[in-house]
Amino acid sequence: MRKQFIGLLTNRWALSCYAVQAIQQLIEASSTIWLVLLMTSITLGENFFLYLVLYLTSLMLPYAPGCIALILKASWKQEAQKSFIQDFVSSNRNNIGEWSNRGSKEEKLSILTGEGPNALHLLIDYVYDLVVYVLSVLFNILALSVVVEPLFAVAYAISVTCVIIIMNLKRSTQRQLTQKALIARVDLCQSLLSAWDNVLLGNEYNFKLWNERTSQRLKRSLQRNVDVERFDQILAVVVSLITSIPSLLVVIYFMVENRHDPVRLTSFVVILPLLFMILSYTYQTLSLAFRWTMHKSKLMSIYRAIQPSQETYMTLENKIKWPKIVATHLASPSFKDKVSLPVQMPINSHEDLIRHTSNSGRLTLRGENGSGKSTALMLVKNALANRAFFLPTQNHLIFNSETNKYSTGESLRKRLIEIVQKVDVDVLLLDEWDANLDSENREMLSALIDQLSDKKCVIEVRHR
Repeated sequence: MRKQFIGLLTNRWALSCYAVQAIQQLIEASSTIWLVLLMTSITLGENFFLYLVLYLTSLMLPYAPGCIALILKASWKQEAQKSFIQDFVSSNRNNIGEWSNRGSKEEKLSILTGEGPNALHLLIDYVYDLVVYVLSVLFNILALSVVVEPLFAVAYAISVTCVIIIMNLKRSTQRQLTQKALIARVDLCQSLLSAWDNVLLGNEYNFKLWNERTSQRLKRSLQRNVDVERFDQILAVVVSLITSIPSLLVVIYFMVENRHDPVRLTSFVVILPLLFMILSYTYQTLSLAFRWTMHKSKLMSIYRAIQPSQETYMTLENKIKWPKIVATHLASPSFKDKVSLPVQMPINSHEDLIRHTSNSGRLTLRGENGSGKSTALMLVKNALANRAFFLPTQNHLIFNSETNKYSTGESLRKRLIEIVQKVDVDVLLLDEWDANLDSENREMLSALIDQLSDKKCVIEVRHR
C-alpha cells in the first residue's frame, strides 16, 4: 500500500505537474525583482524599457504554464483512477472465495465506484494546491531577500517556526473538534435518510419521534461545525499576527535605515502589498501541510479496504453440509452405448466433484437451501481455475450477446451458446440456472445442457 501511495505522487504526470508549477511560480516571483529594478531605474532617470518589458512579461507569462499544469492535473487524476482500478483487479482477481460475501462486495464496489476515485481526486487537488502555495511563498521570499533585504528570509523563518510549534500544540484540539463535527454530520445524515417513510406515510407518532431526533441532531451538527470554524478562525488570527510581526519589524528597520535613500524607499513601498500577500499565504500553506496526515491515512485506508480478505478456502469447505446434498450423475451417451441413465453418487467434499471433471457428462446437485451447493461450485472453480467457467444465478458478467431485450430463458440460452463458442474450458459450472424459468424454458435449456454435456463436464445446481 505504501508503494501504491508513493507511486500515486511520483508518476510521470505528477512529476510533470510539479515541474510546470515550479516554472509558473518562478516566473511570478521574478516579477518582484523586475518591479524593484524598474522603480529604481525610473527614480534614477535611467532607461527602464527593458525592465518594464520583463515585468509585464512576468505578469502575463504564468498563465501558459498554469493552463498546462491544470491539463497535467486532469491527466494525473485519470492515471490515478486507472492505477487504482488495476490495483483493485490485481488484489481481487480470481478471488472467488470472497465473491458471495455481500458485505465485502458492497464495501469494495462502493470504494471502487465512488469513495476511491473521490479520495484520489481530493488528494491530487490537495497536493496540487500545497505545491503551489509552498513554491509561491518560497520563491517570493527569496526574491524579496535578494533585491530588498536579506533579513526578510530570517524573519520569515522565525515566524514559520513559531507557527509550526503552535499548530502542533493545537493539533490534538483541532482533530477532536473536527471528529466531533464529522460524527454530528453523520448522525444528521442518518436521520435524514429516514425522512421518506416518517414524513410521507403520515404516522403522527413516527413523525414526532423523527422530527425531535432530527432537530436535536441538526442543532448539534450546527454547534459543532461552528466550534470548528471558530477555532480555525481564531488560530488563523494568531498565526497572522505571528507571521506579520517579525516581517513588520524588518519593514520598520529597513525604512529607518534607508530613510535618506528615496530610491530604495520608493522601490520598497511599491512591493509592500506583495509582502502582505505572502504573509496571508503562509497560514493557508501551513494549514494544508497539517492536513497531509489526514489525506494520507484516508487513502491508505481505502487501499487497505480493497485488499483480499483472509477467509480461507478451508473455511468455505466447512460451510458446506455435504450430507444434505444429493448428487446425480448423468454420463455422456458416448460412454453408455448411446443410453444415459442418472445415477446417484456420494459426495463428501469438492474433491469428489473434481474427480468427475475428467470426463464429459452432467452432474446435478440438489439440496435444501443453505446446504452450500453454490459454495461447492465456487470451490471447484477455484481448484480448476481456467479449466472451468462458472455462471452464477445473479451476475453482471459481460457477454457479447445483447441479453437485455430477450426473455430470461432466451438470454440464458444465448449466454450458454456464447460460452461454448468463445470459451475454451473443460468444465461448465451452472448455479441454479432454472431458478426463474417456466417449465417450457427449463425443458428447452435442459436439452441444450444435455448437448453440451456430450463434449464437456457440466456440474449444475438445480433449483427444482
